[in-house]
Amino acid sequence: RDIYEHYFEVAQATPRGIVADLANIVIKVDTAIKKQAKSNSSSEWKEVLRSALTDLSELLHEESNVSAYELNSSGLIQCFLKLFGSATSQDKTMKVQKKAAKLHAARLAIIKEALPTATTIALVKKLLSVLETIEKLPVYLYDSSNGGYGLQILTKRLRFRLERGPGETGLIDRTGRALKMEPLATVRQLERYLLKMVAKQWYDFERSSFNFIKKLEETPVSFNYQSDFDSEGLIYWIGTNGRTVPDWVNPAQYGLVVVTSSEGRNLPYGKLEDILSRDSNALNCHTNDDRRAWFAIDLGVWIHPKAYTMRHARGYGRSAVRSWQLQGSKDGVNWVILSEHSNDERLGEPGSTATWTIDGET
Repeated sequence: RDIYEHYFEVAQATPRGIVADLANIVIKVDTAIKKQAKSNSSSEWKEVLRSALTDLSELLHEESNVSAYELNSSGLIQCFLKLFGSATSQDKTMKVQKKAAKLHAARLAIIKEALPTATTIALVKKLLSVLETIEKLPVYLYDSSNGGYGLQILTKRLRFRLERGPGETGLIDRTGRALKMEPLATVRQLERYLLKMVAKQWYDFERSSFNFIKKLEETPVSFNYQSDFDSEGLIYWIGTNGRTVPDWVNPAQYGLVVVTSSEGRNLPYGKLEDILSRDSNALNCHTNDDRRAWFAIDLGVWIHPKAYTMRHARGYGRSAVRSWQLQGSKDGVNWVILSEHSNDERLGEPGSTATWTIDGET
């Protein structure tokens, strides 16, 4: 009680200047609507409404002047519903409906005349902010036989099925694709994810349009190793389109490079593209236990390799690779050994990494 009397009551008695200005605008708009109802032909209500809209334009000139809370609590939104609404009803007679439509048209004419486009845009943005702050979606609590109830509903994923809008041709057709979303994911996160999913990305266009290809055609590019999984290597460079985009994509996942294996397309553990993963958590990606097993990566570019990095999967330490060869080829038929290892124990614990240099001109 003491806090209210000493702070909140005083603040309510002397509101911020902006709040008082909004209250005056509400009074003017209400006054204009009432005067118009008495005499639509009178110029008095028009001047009052013009004055209110001019005051609103000045307030919204700076986006930070008015907060969403102040706009919502001022009564301006309810007031504008009357101003923009036609207030017609099927229960009223045709004569009353015609009069209401005439008054509505007269108000809209003044609004179009007195409300600048910039103010209209600013007002719409503010109204959206108000909607975002007051929108409340119901959270249903379910009781189930297995004991799940209350907030446990938030652990269940939402499932959607995508469908491209009729007549839409600019987006990739993902119709029929399923989408799972965490209940606490935001609309903005969903929007960004869908945008990447349906809008054409740089890797969806012709290979000749890729920046990393153009750069290679212009001049040779050098890569200097700094540390394991740094951003200085060829795979990172290809996955960021020559470092022209902020987010790395797995080149093998989008056909920028081609990964094959002695197991064909289906590995006993993991996917072929996982061999190039930069995920913070190591992935299981390997062939069957065969001395002749191999992975091949068609980079699609000519290189003089100087070093390469490998990471052990998330399995047991004793399953780390110990003896292998790194080979290179220009045609996929004739191969030369670039680096050979026997009982190399640099890879040990799950997720451990190591880098080896390649000597000589290759």
